Amino acid sequence: MMTICLFFFLGKGERNTEPTVALNHQEAQVKLPEKQDDKDIEPTAIVVEVKGAVRRPGVYTFRSEDRIEEAIKKAGGFISKADTIEINQAAKLEDSMMIYVPRQGEANRTASSAATISPSKDEKNQGVNVNEADATELQTINGIGPAKAEAIIAYREEHGAFQQIDDLRKISGFGEKTVERLKNELTVK
Repeated sequence: MMTICLFFFLGKGERNTEPTVALNHQEAQVKLPEKQDDKDIEPTAIVVEVKGAVRRPGVYTFRSEDRIEEAIKKAGGFISKADTIEINQAAKLEDSMMIYVPRQGEANRTASSAATISPSKDEKNQGVNVNEADATELQTINGIGPAKAEAIIAYREEHGAFQQIDDLRKISGFGEKTVERLKNELTVK
């Protein structure tokens, strides 16, 4: 009984927030792990692909709390012909997300062409349109890698639509032989 009274008497004098446990008539303090605030938890890294009507389409790494607005900024921002009406820039990013920014008027064209199951022979033979294709589509052409695709897009944004395939010669890296070889695979609709 004396131990219990002594325990209460000594315990009242101190304002210790740590719990205590009496073991074999002796007092022992137990240390609890500190609770972490949500603010202290490191955000996880997520990977998002941004493509379409942005200056630098590609795959980027973000923090889990980032928004679509940050993804657009990291991809260089919208190009002048971007159709941003359907883009919710306040939405949170998710891992493996793909953000596609259409060009003005593209939504209508996509909806009407979606009804077509497969392109006709004529459409296949016409090739990739250098005035509308994004970097990914341009890279489907043999001989056009990421750098050349970005050069085509940059030139198109700065100087406007290509009038003919031979206009590619105005871009560094596109010589006469390269342009001749690409003529069968590209178009300027």
